[in-house]
Parts: sequence; structure tokens; C-alpha cells
Amino acid sequence: MRGSSPFRFASASGSDPRALATELAADLAEAGTGQRNGSMIGLLYLSDSMARHGSELLDALRAATGVQQWAGCAGMALIGGREEFYETPAAVAMVGELRPEDFRLIRDPVDSFESLREQLAGFLEPGQAGRLLLHADPAFAGLEDLLTRIDQETAWFATGGVSSGQGEVVQFADAVLSGGVSGLALRDSVPLAARHTQGCSPLPGQHRLTETWRNIIVKLDERPALTVFREVIGDVLARDLRRALGYIHIGLPIPGSDTGDYRVRNIIGIDLDRDLLAVGEMLDQAQHVLFVRRDGQAAREDLERMVDDIRSRHTDGIRGAVYVSCVGRGRHQFGDEGTEIGIVQDALGDIPLVGFFANGEIFANRLYGYTGVLTLFT
Repeated sequence: MRGSSPFRFASASGSDPRALATELAADLAEAGTGQRNGSMIGLLYLSDSMARHGSELLDALRAATGVQQWAGCAGMALIGGREEFYETPAAVAMVGELRPEDFRLIRDPVDSFESLREQLAGFLEPGQAGRLLLHADPAFAGLEDLLTRIDQETAWFATGGVSSGQGEVVQFADAVLSGGVSGLALRDSVPLAARHTQGCSPLPGQHRLTETWRNIIVKLDERPALTVFREVIGDVLARDLRRALGYIHIGLPIPGSDTGDYRVRNIIGIDLDRDLLAVGEMLDQAQHVLFVRRDGQAAREDLERMVDDIRSRHTDGIRGAVYVSCVGRGRHQFGDEGTEIGIVQDALGDIPLVGFFANGEIFANRLYGYTGVLTLFT
């Protein structure tokens, strides 16, 4: 337990769901939240190894805390306070008080923009400013289409992430769910702030897709795609393309961004005979791309810049936070466990914070990769 904010968090590890719930509830109840359930909301993130016990844990947590409404999901690694939980059964939870008229759970996993609108009817209309904290199933193929329609047809701003895990993955929204997207919708009267941080650094130059087929790059700037790729990454990496694909990726610039923002997608294959590149996204001819490199030092500097910026803008206090980071970040990019979230907490002052490592991160109605997304209740 940390701090005196109206939001409270707790973390616990172990393979007994009831024991996990008891330990979490004991810490959460210290704040006096267990007696007030009319306007309490809970966020719960559970290790994927414990996903099969999700219903039992949720029921026990409700009984022990009195908080009835919960949102969240499973992840292959979790974040709670200053800790990152890997390869261990664990759960992290945060509870906070909001006015009942200011939030609504997206209870049934939605698989289309129409079903999302139906669930939010009477609470948040498309032209009404609002925030969405979303949790998506990794098997849901329509996520990017859903986010695009949210961006184009509403005044909503979505953050969140895609569940991760080796086996069964679940979501929480009043019950244990799977498939589609669930989460928490908030009216604009709830003060929030959000930022994201990149885990890659761009290599010089942008390139125009002059011939593509679905997710295959045939030509860049009217030249064979693999030829351009070799030139950009340099002679040393070009001698070992298998190694290069481990940390060189495609960046898709965000149209209209004044900060040079981009989304990262993996290069999933090469064809040496035909000089082709295959990437993890459908492509449009004539769009521009860049190549980016996973870079631990650049990721650290960008994270520090992001948290310093958001701290300077919210000097009146932060009640609680959700941090969603890519499964390729954390100890894989920053070194020791806890380094990434430690940078966040050092800057923000040990705030109540929970989160998970995701298969894709949602920020500003777009699906990113290799990023960290920080959502603050201010």
C-alpha cells in the first residue's frame, strides 16, 4: 500500500486465488474503501497462469472489499507500484471512488463499433467527449477497425492494451469474459491525462511505398524493398539479416502528427530471391514508412521525457494511474526487473499504479507496438 490518494492499489503473488483475494483486500480495505460500493470502481490485472481461476478470484475480491464493479484483464507480466511480476502467479488491483453517473463498464465484449455504441447509449454519445480504458482479446482481428471508427466518428479518446499470455487470456468487466473488447467508459467530467512513450529510435529517412501487395512491400521509392532495407541498416547488419530482424522494424508515421509520432510493426519475413519485405500490417500504396531500431537507451530517454512532461503539467496531484507497456519492453529492454516502472514512479512520486505488459498498446484511438501508455486519474 502506498500514499494517501483517494485511489489505492495492492499487489500479491501466489497460486491460491482466495489467498490472493484476501491479501489484496486487506491492503485495499486499509483505505476504508471496503464499506462504500455505490461509487467504487476496481481495476484488476491477473497473471495469465491464474486466468483459469479468474471467476473465483473476482468473487472473493468482491466479497472481501465490497467493491462490485471491476474491469481489467490477464497479462503474461504485471505491474503494481514499483514492482514488475514475471513468471509468477500474481494479481494487482486498484480501487477508487468516482461518481456513479461518471462511469460505465463495457460489460459484454464488443466486436464492432455498432455494439460499442449500443452499450454506451444513454451514457456517452458519439459527439460527447469521453475516455475509454480498453482491454482487448489478442485473437480479436477487428481491433484496428474498431479504433479507426472511434477516431473518425466520435469525440472519444481510448487508451489501454491487448491481453497477453501463453495460454488462456481473460478480461474482467463485472464478470470474466473473453473475445472482443471490454473496459471502462468515463465521461469528460472525470479528470484524466494520458501520454505514450516509444521504445524505438528512427533510422534516417522516410520512404514511399511505390509497390505493395497486402502486407508485402515490393518496392520503396521505385526500388526493390530489400535493397533499400540493406542500405538503411548498413553493411554490418545487412550481412546478418536474421539478426537484423530481431530489432529493426517498420514505422508507420501518424498523419498530421506535429511530434513525428509513428506506430511500430514487426518485419515478419523477407524474400531474398525477389527482394521483398513482409510486415505485420496491411499496407496502402503511396503511404510513407520509415525503419526504426529497438534502442534501450533511446527508450529510457523518451520515457524520462514523457513522465517529466506529464508531471510538470499536473502539479495539483495525481490520484492513480494505469501503465500498459509492451511485452518487448520491461526487463527485455531496460535491464533489471522494475527499472521501467521505477523511472515512472521516481518522476511521479510513488503514486497508486497498476498495469500489465501487453500484446499491443492502445493510445489516442490507435494500436501501437513497443510503447508504454500511461493513463492518469488527476
